[in-house]
Amino acid sequence: MILVTGATGFVGINLVQEFLALGEEVLALDLEGFPPELAFSTDEAKRVEFRAVDVRDRDALSQVFREHRISTVVHAAAVTVPYEEDEAKARLVMEVNAVGTLNMLEAARDGGVTRFVYVSSSGVYGSYGHGVVPVHESVPYAPMGLYVAAKIYSELMCRRFNEMGHFRVVVSRIGSPYGPWERPTHTRQAMSPLQRLMDMAMKGQEALIYGYDSVRDWTHVRDIARGVALLATIESTRLRHLVYNVSTGENVSAGAVAEAIAGAVPKFRYRFVEDPQEANVNMHLPNPRGPLDITRIKVDCDFKPVFDIRRGIADYARWYTEYETGRVSPGVRTVKEER
Repeated sequence: MILVTGATGFVGINLVQEFLALGEEVLALDLEGFPPELAFSTDEAKRVEFRAVDVRDRDALSQVFREHRISTVVHAAAVTVPYEEDEAKARLVMEVNAVGTLNMLEAARDGGVTRFVYVSSSGVYGSYGHGVVPVHESVPYAPMGLYVAAKIYSELMCRRFNEMGHFRVVVSRIGSPYGPWERPTHTRQAMSPLQRLMDMAMKGQEALIYGYDSVRDWTHVRDIARGVALLATIESTRLRHLVYNVSTGENVSAGAVAEAIAGAVPKFRYRFVEDPQEANVNMHLPNPRGPLDITRIKVDCDFKPVFDIRRGIADYARWYTEYETGRVSPGVRTVKEER
């Protein structure tokens, strides 16, 4: 059985769907249940169990491992807050994102787990590459803000537990995700620029965008889920590294993103502005990193991204239409089906 924390969040739901598509049994942990719009097939429903557990609660985590035979943990639970809210929510961020990881590592150790996959962030690289130079896993940490600091702290703990030999640890540093199931939740209030653009496109609102040439390694969340799932399920002997980038391996400009949305949603109206004060969507994000180097996961796991920006946005638009109707059909357009 595979345990997924943060299982009803943006990345978490896609991870659960990918594992189910691979035929795995999944124990989903989060504070809130799956959204009512998410429909599992009859077979999937038999293979997924939800438990309302807070990763800050050590006793509750221990109980979960006593009651289930868990072979693999994929730890994706995290609180994301805007950079300007770091100080106000410092304790929450560190307790969930850092101490929560320690709690999961200890519970996994005591529960006899064989593999622990930590979902980290490309944010640990800071602005390395300045949008141009590829970013390899060996690049030094460049912390910015408490969210990234907690990720780095968690990575260091994962490295130490791996050294102690309790189980195999793999750290996945994911690119900037977009796509299905990004929506406001108890742990995610700040939406990505791509989510805001898609929302405006679907509602027929005009987007005033700042940052035409700004680039980011925008990665369809189902590609991220497939990459992380490979790191969790592939033969351990094939994993030659502790840390793996999971991304498309390419940066995409804001202009290309807007064009892709206009192609998928013909009613989308947008224009780029030169004054950020005039904009209602700011694509000029901090830390303009270079594209993530994904050679490691390509070589060790045969990972190949499915979605370029046009195909990914088209898939996102189809999903968004179903989501707005209040029902996402079972197994709809899973990554497994897209291959």
